[in-house]
Amino acid sequence: MKATRKLLVLLSGIVVLMLVGSMLFGCKTAGAVPEGEGKYGGTFRIYIHEPVSLDPPNSYESEGIQVIKQVWDGLFDYDPETLKIKPALCESYEVSDDGLVYTFHLRKGVKFHSGREVKAEDFVYSWSRAAYKETASYLAYHLSPIVGYDECQEGTSDTLSGVKAIDDYTLQVTLKYPYADFINTLGHVVFYPVAKEDIEKWGDQYTEHINGTGPFKFVKWEHDQYIELERNDDYWGGKPYLDKVKYVIFADEDTAFLEFKAGNLEYAMIPQGKVKATVEDPKWKDQVIIKPILALYYYGMNVQTEPFKDNLALREAICYMIDRQNICDVIGEGVPTPATGFVPPGIPGFQENAMEFTYDPEKAKEKLAEAGYPNGEGLPTLKLGFNIGAGHEQIAEAIQADAKDIGINMEIEGYEWGTLLEKAQKGEINFFRLGWLADYPTMDNFLYPLFYSESADNYTGYSNPEVDKLLLEARSTTDENARIEKYRQVEKMILKDATFAPIYFYGSRRIIQPYVKGFVLSAMEEYDLSKVWLEKE
Repeated sequence: MKATRKLLVLLSGIVVLMLVGSMLFGCKTAGAVPEGEGKYGGTFRIYIHEPVSLDPPNSYESEGIQVIKQVWDGLFDYDPETLKIKPALCESYEVSDDGLVYTFHLRKGVKFHSGREVKAEDFVYSWSRAAYKETASYLAYHLSPIVGYDECQEGTSDTLSGVKAIDDYTLQVTLKYPYADFINTLGHVVFYPVAKEDIEKWGDQYTEHINGTGPFKFVKWEHDQYIELERNDDYWGGKPYLDKVKYVIFADEDTAFLEFKAGNLEYAMIPQGKVKATVEDPKWKDQVIIKPILALYYYGMNVQTEPFKDNLALREAICYMIDRQNICDVIGEGVPTPATGFVPPGIPGFQENAMEFTYDPEKAKEKLAEAGYPNGEGLPTLKLGFNIGAGHEQIAEAIQADAKDIGINMEIEGYEWGTLLEKAQKGEINFFRLGWLADYPTMDNFLYPLFYSESADNYTGYSNPEVDKLLLEARSTTDENARIEKYRQVEKMILKDATFAPIYFYGSRRIIQPYVKGFVLSAMEEYDLSKVWLEKE
């Protein structure tokens, strides 16, 4: 998962085209130029929040992942324009006729930043580390289709038996069932190779000493201040133009935006409430990046705790009470679009109006009475947790007012990003705001992580044996149309159980300096800085 702050973390979807004022923005390439005409030098400075981790299998939110993707490459990556999978450290691969055995041929001569060549055994070690009970990450479920995963999770094996190094440059992976989307998953950071000797040397401190394979090398992480990277001159994909990349950490996007306008950042978020003014500002209007993103903003309700446990009507009341269009138009300034389900437009299989929940205060009141709390009488005050510094308080206040209109009292509580995730994971807060940004562009990525009963990203405690069964059936269905139909069925089943209150599908609200060239933002809000250069001295 990519839990997002834009949100997600905490944080994954494509939205419909959006109009802001009279200007329509699409996938923006900042100053695209013919290959080979870039200028070397300079530092690219980017605003982020403090990441949770920079260790690939332990980075489960968008802040750390965007750093990791500049430091590492995996077997595959995603084309920024089409989102189709493309080779990276894998030069070619074959799949057996039964769809169970994948053989990957690795690119030769690729080195970790320490200078050692990457070998097939590094993938065996790294994937096993991510899955093994003693070291397993929250992201381990991405490896669940692989033979040996269950044994690793149980602690009876410390190696994924389905992953083998046939020789230094040949990796063989055997699945438990045919998984049609398997290749699409392999661009995810949990599949990135780490060097065993680094983990043995640094242990839990590895996130401070990361050693990747990508275009930029890790230099330093000064917590709550910045993360510094430098160019990898020996990068297999070609020498990057930039000398350095500096991720500058701010507690809130308003401060970062002021720094951007002062010329101290190359790339930043436009704060909520300032999109329209920025779009209309002649100085900045051509630098704004507003486009649909494969991501969902939602409120989760832990169904293992009171008052949500065994009270579907109460959860339905919350889903009906939210004025999504008002949030998108007034607070979001037209950038996001009201959610109509879990899977956003742009994902193959997206279905229009998948959920029945629309803004209907009268229906919400009826459901509240059916829940045993007529006009809210007898219902304890609901406490909603959100992460501070990214405009979520305004949305929480709007929904707090919607709740008040039907008789529900709601208190809102702000937390630091990592604290919110930890408390939600542990069930210490049972009503919370999160988001989901696509790890890869499939329906499975929006349904399996969030709703499969054994997934670590299932923050709401949702457990439905029929949903579990259908999700596994869908994964192993090779016919695309039949597979999508199963996922659509799952989405509607989950929506009826109302453990989430989907609020909107994201749109990006980013801005970039005019002297930045070659920058492309994908619909998964990813970017490749190895091709970016700065026109100014």
